[in-house]
Amino acid sequence: MIKKFISLKLLFLYAVSSAQVLTYVGNSALVTIQPQTLVYNGGGLQTAGSAIVNNSGNVMINGGSADLLSLASTANFNLKLATVTDYGQLYIAGITQGNISGRINKEYRADVNSGTTAKQQIALPFFGYKISELVSDVALSTATNTGGSYMNVTNAANNSAGRFNPSSVFRWNNARARYDQVVAGPTALATTNVGTAMDYYIVPRRNTTGAVVWDPALATPITAVTRFSGTPVSDVTTPQSLSLTGGAAGISFGYNGSASNFFGEKYYSYIDDPFQSKTGTAGGWDVSYGKNLYQVANPFLTNIDLKYIGLAETTNSDGNAIPNLQGIAYYTSGLTWVRSAGTTHPVAGPGAGQTVRLIAFGGAFQAADVSGRATIKPMGEFLIKLSTDNGTNPLSKIDFTTLRRFSAISRADNTQQTTNPSSRIYSDDTEIPADKIVKQLGVVMYDMDSLEIGRTYYAISPSAVTGNNPTTTMLQAYNGPDSYIFTKEEVAAGGEDINFADKLYVNEANELGFQTKKIPMNITYTDTPYYLEFQVYEKGERVGENGLSSGLNFYIETGSNSFVKINDGDYMNMNGSKSLGLYYDKPESGTLGTNGTTLAQTVIAKQDSKWVVKFAKHWKKASVEVYSASGQLLSSKSQISTDGNYLIPVNSQAKGMFLVKATSENGEVVIKKIIN
Repeated sequence: MIKKFISLKLLFLYAVSSAQVLTYVGNSALVTIQPQTLVYNGGGLQTAGSAIVNNSGNVMINGGSADLLSLASTANFNLKLATVTDYGQLYIAGITQGNISGRINKEYRADVNSGTTAKQQIALPFFGYKISELVSDVALSTATNTGGSYMNVTNAANNSAGRFNPSSVFRWNNARARYDQVVAGPTALATTNVGTAMDYYIVPRRNTTGAVVWDPALATPITAVTRFSGTPVSDVTTPQSLSLTGGAAGISFGYNGSASNFFGEKYYSYIDDPFQSKTGTAGGWDVSYGKNLYQVANPFLTNIDLKYIGLAETTNSDGNAIPNLQGIAYYTSGLTWVRSAGTTHPVAGPGAGQTVRLIAFGGAFQAADVSGRATIKPMGEFLIKLSTDNGTNPLSKIDFTTLRRFSAISRADNTQQTTNPSSRIYSDDTEIPADKIVKQLGVVMYDMDSLEIGRTYYAISPSAVTGNNPTTTMLQAYNGPDSYIFTKEEVAAGGEDINFADKLYVNEANELGFQTKKIPMNITYTDTPYYLEFQVYEKGERVGENGLSSGLNFYIETGSNSFVKINDGDYMNMNGSKSLGLYYDKPESGTLGTNGTTLAQTVIAKQDSKWVVKFAKHWKKASVEVYSASGQLLSSKSQISTDGNYLIPVNSQAKGMFLVKATSENGEVVIKKIIN
């Protein structure tokens, strides 16, 4: 990849003998950087005239305090969106904010249109980004916006024409647990910042009449993007670090959020805490519901990796060791499962909508959606939950600077990765305390077209808590009311605690005290047959064929005292509503059976808007062919490793029907028609 860059440099770029600018892109030059390509520049960079840089890959600028990033106002430095997984990224290190001038054009497509009230949750990763620039950027993106300059950014009245206008813009206030309106006088819009690059914004998709006019998640054509243009933030002048103290401190939400904020809005109307129960304390909100919640945003134009932000790493640290970290979540509100498109898990009903949750224990993310879910894209936002306020502890902060990463996959244990901005690697010498190690069973539910309907988890640890204990439970998370698959709160002897109505996304129990006892799991889906996939984790990683370190297994009870042992990657076919049981270790009186189960099988499924092949454990190598609807061979690859999922090389933005054929080394064949 570096050689590819050098050839581009000889054609389009000029090396400048200057301490301030190493690379110069001249007038009329056109530089195209393809996906998966790394371009490294060990100093300043300047563009001039009508130069164009189209970056669909990764550009890394490592400068110093005397270096410049100078982008001409007549030039274009574009961070292009090639596909959902291939998008241009820009890493800038060591250059002061005063030496960064000009604008970067960032193409944005949302993973989903979030918010039941049509307000898009988004980051705005620019320095000194003005209100007028936000309005203009969305207005000029006519491929996704039909409403022109539709936003209300001048009327702050506490009525339907101002704050409650459907076209008003907001940013989250962590201290006051409310949204503050982004607003200024008509003559001040060009001089008033929207906020900071670390703020969590909601930008309306509706105009003042309530009509939806902006569709940031529009999938086709590929050019249908919203283009945001601004100056990148420096990583040295103003540290991109946010204090995590005082979240909603001193605020009384009232019973079940019935109190009102300064603007008269009921807290229950907008606060959503996926880590605490709404009914766990005398039928009402847990005492810590909505407390110590911080909604934040990725301030950089690269991915950030959150996987180890709770661990005090002794070597190769990412600069973060957040005390009392309970979890993170990122949202796509109001999401529901539809047969034609599947869902980003979990299924969420009204009032909920978090799509991905990771729960920390012993400082490490070990429960819920821990498999490949800890990176946040550029312009992405997320929520941080602490179990308690850390007061004046200086470690209670998130420092984004050393979290930057080009790869969408978190850094792995002891794997050198030189093609990422920070080559820091996780070191195993930072061990999770033995009493905080989590073992987890994930149950993922698919329809017969391999589209995900929902999922739930059962997590255990030697120091985990059995039953409903709002002040001490640390591993639980909660599903929406319309979820099709969920567990229920348990009593100490096993089985359902009928006093609690919560549908649990993650259910916690003590590994030692609850061994061989029942966690109730319910399925309420009745439309068509479906199947369950079982995922087994320890310390946040899939165990594969090695199994759990304890030598024990998880089991599912499919009938009266009839149990099936679960191995990581197994599947089970079912239909109709079910009341089942999940167990860590089989009761002595239980009968081991296989009724209703299937061997682990290879399936072709949609996962996070991408089609993948999930290989059966007995497949060692595979070949995958992709055909068009007319029978034309579009792609063929052989000798594929079956250790992980294979991403099917179909443009995720393309509409149409394709036929995928997967073949094992022994000739076993799986064929599936997929429709984008």
